Amino acid sequence: MELQSKPDFPKTLERFEAWWRCELIDRPLVSMAVHADRPAVRPVPTKEHASLRDRWLDIEYHIDRVEAWVENGVYLGESFPMYMPNLGPEIVATLFGSDLAFSEDSTWSTPIAGNCAEILEMRPDFETEYWRILRAATEMSVERGRGRWITGITDLHTNADLLAALREPQDLCLECLTDPETVAAADRHVTQFFRAIYDDLHDRIAPAQAGISTSWTPALHQGRMYNLQSDFICMMSPEQFQEIVLPDLVAEMKLLDRSIFHLDGPAATRHLDALLACPELDGLQWVCGAGNGPASRWAELYQRVQAAGKCIQVLYTDMNDAKELARQLRPEGVWFCLEGVYSRAEAEAFLEWLERWAAGKRV
Repeated sequence: MELQSKPDFPKTLERFEAWWRCELIDRPLVSMAVHADRPAVRPVPTKEHASLRDRWLDIEYHIDRVEAWVENGVYLGESFPMYMPNLGPEIVATLFGSDLAFSEDSTWSTPIAGNCAEILEMRPDFETEYWRILRAATEMSVERGRGRWITGITDLHTNADLLAALREPQDLCLECLTDPETVAAADRHVTQFFRAIYDDLHDRIAPAQAGISTSWTPALHQGRMYNLQSDFICMMSPEQFQEIVLPDLVAEMKLLDRSIFHLDGPAATRHLDALLACPELDGLQWVCGAGNGPASRWAELYQRVQAAGKCIQVLYTDMNDAKELARQLRPEGVWFCLEGVYSRAEAEAFLEWLERWAAGKRV
């Protein structure tokens, strides 16, 4: 598959496929934002909306902006033009009856379940207003993005995150203590719909993209891939996690060809070993959280991930942070994701350094 503004996209895909296998073609993956060294090709459109809700739901406006971003963008390393239609992280809760509240930068769902026993009676409705809009945005992105960008599957917070969206997180915490059996049953109940939820979007995207899938984290795979998550587990003990949530995460992993897990915050690291023990899981994305960086501070965690045979996405503060941590890792299966925006010269120099580093350390 070829993209107009990313002539080396086939090579990028090849490197991603090697990354999933913890192998190396020539160098590790690297994603970073690069300043354009030319005037903007097209101005990014703006528009006045009567409300935040209207702005969020104006799918044509968002895709008009994507077109401008793609044409103006510079894509070095494994950065590539993509768009993930998005109505916020709790969109799945709307399939079960929740409404959405809108803010400038995100949305959140309205809790509707008094307890997890009520969730056991719920079924997803794929004809709700928000899901139909998300479908339409996905289809429009696929059509207008042909040969120009990759369309990603939206941010799906399922399993325990879905329970927390349908309840209140603090109420779900209490219910994990007072009625863990029903919480576990509700988690299994909503997980049985993961395949249908994922496929409703994947099957609209994959045929137009040679089977390639991506998500809110721009990993690539020519098959069924997703970045799984369960942010609620930071409030669970290891025993609760392994009894209530982990079996359903594994069930989601089994429905995918490739999976990477989003581990969010230091409190979630208590579950790292249980996750790494899952043969169904391919990789890990660790987010240390504000004030807990840089990435090189967490070298021991990344070493544990590599020792378990998993690929890793590392979110670096800057190039110096990347070089410091690189000294303590093997190059196979590492994806360098750098914060900040760099000049083309800086980016190209880092790519050259990365290739030299990998050549000197590869097994």
